[in-house]
Amino acid sequence: MRDADLGEGLALGIKSLDEKRKRFLESLNAFFDAQERTGQACLAESVVGWLKAFAAEHFHVEEGYMQVFGYPEYESHLKEHEGFMETVCRFEDACAQSGGDSREILDYMQGWVKQHLLGVDRQMGRYLAEHLR
Repeated sequence: MRDADLGEGLALGIKSLDEKRKRFLESLNAFFDAQERTGQACLAESVVGWLKAFAAEHFHVEEGYMQVFGYPEYESHLKEHEGFMETVCRFEDACAQSGGDSREILDYMQGWVKQHLLGVDRQMGRYLAEHLR
């Protein structure tokens, strides 16, 4: 996941959001490193708990910015956040039933970073940056 460090491609130019995203990616990289070192699925519960907490806080802040500045793609962006939370809840259920699979969770997160952070969030960031000037 090291290729997803917060740099030009992931930074939005909005300090409060970029700081949260940086912490998110640092934590995600730590989970990837631990998975590679141990190869154990026991990380799944830790990853899921952390994802839920992070997403609840970060999505709330991001959605607030979108509402305040009248982001035209707010509804579709919100649906992506809701889909993310639904997936994380499915991972949580799997962890409760069988211990979960941290590799599957981390693979999902890698896809999320590429699709959402590099695509949808980047578009939102450009809009917000224009309106924050």
